[in-house]
Amino acid sequence: MRARRATVLVTVVTTLLTAGGAGSALADGDPASDVLLFQDAYLPYFPAPSRPEVQTLTRLLGQVRRDGYPMKVALIQSNGDLGANPDLLGRPADYAELLESELTIRVKKPHLVIVMAEGGLAGRNLGPEGEEILDGIAIDTAAESDGLVRAAIQAVSEIATANGHETALPEIKPNEQPAGPDDGRSHTALYVLSAIIVALGLALIAFALLIRGRRTPA
Repeated sequence: MRARRATVLVTVVTTLLTAGGAGSALADGDPASDVLLFQDAYLPYFPAPSRPEVQTLTRLLGQVRRDGYPMKVALIQSNGDLGANPDLLGRPADYAELLESELTIRVKKPHLVIVMAEGGLAGRNLGPEGEEILDGIAIDTAAESDGLVRAAIQAVSEIATANGHETALPEIKPNEQPAGPDDGRSHTALYVLSAIIVALGLALIAFALLIRGRRTPA
C-alpha cells in the first residue's frame, strides 16, 4: 500500500513537471489543481471535515463516476486552500474557471463544482440546469468544513440526476467505519506534496526572473 502510494506521488510530481514545461506546470499554485488530477474531491486543510461527511461524499462521487458522470469537487474553507490565489476567495465562479483550465491536462471538460465558504457555489460543464441547481443550495457556514461537504453532497446528487444519472441524496451516517492505521494519510500526503509543489513553483518563477534580469543588457 505504501509503495503504491509513493508511486502515485511520484507520478503526480512527474506529470506536473513535464506537462507544458516545469514553469507552466508549477505556476498554478493552488493545491486543489494538483489533488484533483488524481482524486475527485479536494477537502479543506483546516478545519478538516468530519469522517462521516467525507465518507458519504467519497462514496457518492464513486457512484456517479461508475454511472458514467464523473465529477470533481473543490471545497474551499479559507484562502489557505487557494494557495497562490488567495484573492479568489469569495469568487467561486472565477476560481471554477481557473481550476477547469488547470485540470484540462487530464480531463477535457471536467464536471466541476466549487463550494466556497465565502461566495457560495459555482461550477463548470454541469449541463443546462447546473447553475440554477447551485444557486438553490445553501451552505451551513456555521458548520465550517462539514457544511461545505454537505452542500457538495447535495450538489453532486442533484446535478448528476439533472444530467440523466438518477442519484438519490445519501444520508450521512455517523461512525460508519473505524479508522484504520492508514486513515487520512493519502490526503495528508497529497496536501503536503501540493504545498511543496507550490513552493517549488514560486522558487522556479523567481529563479527564471533573476536569470532573465541578468541576461537583459543594461
